[in-house]
Amino acid sequence: MITRLRHIGLALITLPGLIISRQQRVLFREMRSFEHGLPAALKAPLPAALQSLTPAPVAPTVREQAIRRLADLAALLDRRSPLGLCLRRSLTRYHFLRRAGVPVVLHFGAKFVDGKPDRDVTGHAWLTLNDQVYHERGENWRNFTAMLSFPQDNGKIRP
Repeated sequence: MITRLRHIGLALITLPGLIISRQQRVLFREMRSFEHGLPAALKAPLPAALQSLTPAPVAPTVREQAIRRLADLAALLDRRSPLGLCLRRSLTRYHFLRRAGVPVVLHFGAKFVDGKPDRDVTGHAWLTLNDQVYHERGENWRNFTAMLSFPQDNGKIRP
C-alpha cells in the first residue's frame, strides 16, 4: 500500500512538469522508447550491453531532478516488461543521467531472501554518485552485495 502511494505521489509530482515543459515531454517519450528497448538490448553479452547503454554526455535540457523523476515514471509505467522495476529504473536513470553529464555508477547486487543462506537469492540494481547511493531508499539496497559495477576502472566492468 505504501509503495503504491509513493508511485501515485511520483506521478502527481511529475505530471505538472510534463504538462508545462515541452522539453520534459520530449525527454519522457524518449525515455519510454528507451525503456521498451531494454529487453532486446540486454540480450547482448552484458559488457557490450552496458557499453552500448552508456551515452556520451551532452548539454542537458532538463534539470537532474526532473530527469530522475521522469526516468522513474517511465520505468514504473511499463508493467508488461520482463525486467524488474529496479532494473528498468536503474538502467533508464543511468542512461539519461550519464547523458546529462552526471557520472552515476550502476550496481547489480544479490542477497539471500530473509538473510538466510538456505533461502532463495534475490537481486537488485541501483546507482551511486561519488560512492554514495543515489536517491534510493535504504531498504532497497541495504544488505545487498554488489556483484557487478559499471563503469569502473576506465569504463571496464568490475566484478
